[in-house]
Amino acid sequence: MKLQIFHTVNEGLYLWNGKSGLLIDALHGGVSEGFSNMPEKYKRLMTEKKSFFRKTNDVLFTHLHDDHYDAELVGIFAGLNPDSYFYGPGLEKNNTSVVQSNNGLDFMKMRDYNIIAFHTKHDGKPYVGYPHRSYIVEWEDERIWVSGDALFSDELAEDVLDTCGGKRIDRAFVNVYQIGSRNNLSFLQKIHPKEIYLYHLPYPEDDKARYYHLAKGCISKCARMGIEVKQLQQDSFMDGGQKSEDS
Repeated sequence: MKLQIFHTVNEGLYLWNGKSGLLIDALHGGVSEGFSNMPEKYKRLMTEKKSFFRKTNDVLFTHLHDDHYDAELVGIFAGLNPDSYFYGPGLEKNNTSVVQSNNGLDFMKMRDYNIIAFHTKHDGKPYVGYPHRSYIVEWEDERIWVSGDALFSDELAEDVLDTCGGKRIDRAFVNVYQIGSRNNLSFLQKIHPKEIYLYHLPYPEDDKARYYHLAKGCISKCARMGIEVKQLQQDSFMDGGQKSEDS
């Protein structure tokens, strides 16, 4: 089956391949950072093990900032799912076997998913040196690029292309800053994904920093350059906006 992807809020993604699920940056806080906390409805589904939380799921983080990660929620999830795998840079609960390559990439397998971790730099001067990963997640012949809050570069683009071995990224997930400058857009033009999706937006009521206004301008700028960027719909599957069950 085709990989199904559900978007919650911020950078929360849920991947489902018919056998197992993968939660990426989906157990989080964030309202204090100008983003959104994990909604109460998802916390309820998690504790009651309903909807996609009743599946066999593993957990992946790009980094451990509050708008991507919440230690209490991870502890609750781990207690309810003792057989789940976890990985994130600096995460205490890491229990996934990682194979490091000579060129600085990390390779791991979470059940049915092959995951390649790139040691990327977090964008922004205040975060220099903060542990951060971006990922290629592979399922059968599909591959997605999960940016997190990475600073893009031409060198990173070359690493991605070399790793893909001539195969295109199917879907790339990026934030507003990653489509807001020519240097970052150069990265996307080089890796040339089939589809580009904008994520890392809070719910509108939490948008104190006016990210939606910035996103609208960045998407228009990309369109003028011939780069189509689609804004992800929150609380929905990508294939048609289907709402989550039990929500």
